[in-house]
Amino acid sequence: MGELILVRHGQADFDGDEYDRLTELGRQQAAWLGAHLAESSVVPAAIYAGQLRRQQDTAAEIASVCGTDVSTLAGLEEYDADALLAASSSAFGAGADAAAGRPTDRAAHFRLLRQVLASWADGTLHPVPESFAGFRSRTAAALETLAGQTAAGPVLAVTSGGVIAAMLAAVLDLSPARLFDLNLQMRNTGVTRLITGRSGVYLNQFNAVPHLDRPDRSRAITYS
Repeated sequence: MGELILVRHGQADFDGDEYDRLTELGRQQAAWLGAHLAESSVVPAAIYAGQLRRQQDTAAEIASVCGTDVSTLAGLEEYDADALLAASSSAFGAGADAAAGRPTDRAAHFRLLRQVLASWADGTLHPVPESFAGFRSRTAAALETLAGQTAAGPVLAVTSGGVIAAMLAAVLDLSPARLFDLNLQMRNTGVTRLITGRSGVYLNQFNAVPHLDRPDRSRAITYS
């Protein structure tokens, strides 16, 4: 049996001019996770990250504690939420909140995003840089690649909430609606553990934050 540890990136700069960048808290979340893994005697045989900056920087913070080099694995990148939101202006009408970019109000952003993701999944959102079927296909391929590396020891992969949810949907045979339900509750540096073996891949733990689950870090639990 092997173990695949999926980690969502640290807090990104939702309120800034470049989302694909960790906040200082995001870097601290990742460092805390690395320390927790080390204290738990979890030594990844390999660490992978997608190509996005927030994924790479989160992996680097963890790796600096764990002492394992980071490799880039294409396929771990998140869907392009900004492009999907921009496409909603034509799909839902010119008055859609996303016409001018990401809504600045967090609640409005995630309400709209849920609607947009549903339209993306059923094929009614155009134009999009990547189809929902294509996203499912590439994340399934990344999961297969990662699972195939676990015979040598635990494999840790830093990615994003949508990717983790898509992988779980493949493992658990979930509908697109359930996939997005998982996606939108992912915590920053949340840990999802999968057990791999000859008979398949199984969910062991979902969205855990043991490195943040203490009174002095309760405010460090974030979702963006």
